[in-house]
Amino acid sequence: MRLSRSVIVDVEPHLVWKHISDPGCYPEFMAHLERWETVTEGPVGVGSRYTVHWKVGSVPIGGVIEVVEFDEPRDLAWIGITGVTLRGRFRMRDAGDGRTKVTFRLAYEAPGGLLGLIADRVAARQVGSIMNETVKRLKVLVES
Repeated sequence: MRLSRSVIVDVEPHLVWKHISDPGCYPEFMAHLERWETVTEGPVGVGSRYTVHWKVGSVPIGGVIEVVEFDEPRDLAWIGITGVTLRGRFRMRDAGDGRTKVTFRLAYEAPGGLLGLIADRVAARQVGSIMNETVKRLKVLVES
């Protein structure tokens, strides 16, 4: 399942990047985040790993993710190493007049063949809602 949510924030891309590239900020804006722990040592960048669990319905979903793209101040992308097959991305683009368009993309696939596909479809509405809440929280955080 592939989902995408966007928001225009009233700050420049490098100010959004300051929050997106700081793993300590994720618990502040990522909706329904139950667990966020750093796995690797050192500065944030390609290869950094985190244990992440989101609550989708009554079930915590996630695993270990690894940053695979770190293009300041434009793109930060990750993939799931364990748990549900997962790819995520935050994309920042100049929207003019000191504003930034932030896009949060998420692609996921539950295991289980046909039953997994059904579970993905059922979860899509709630995951989309979580993504909406996440971009709204990010907007509040970066504009404050």
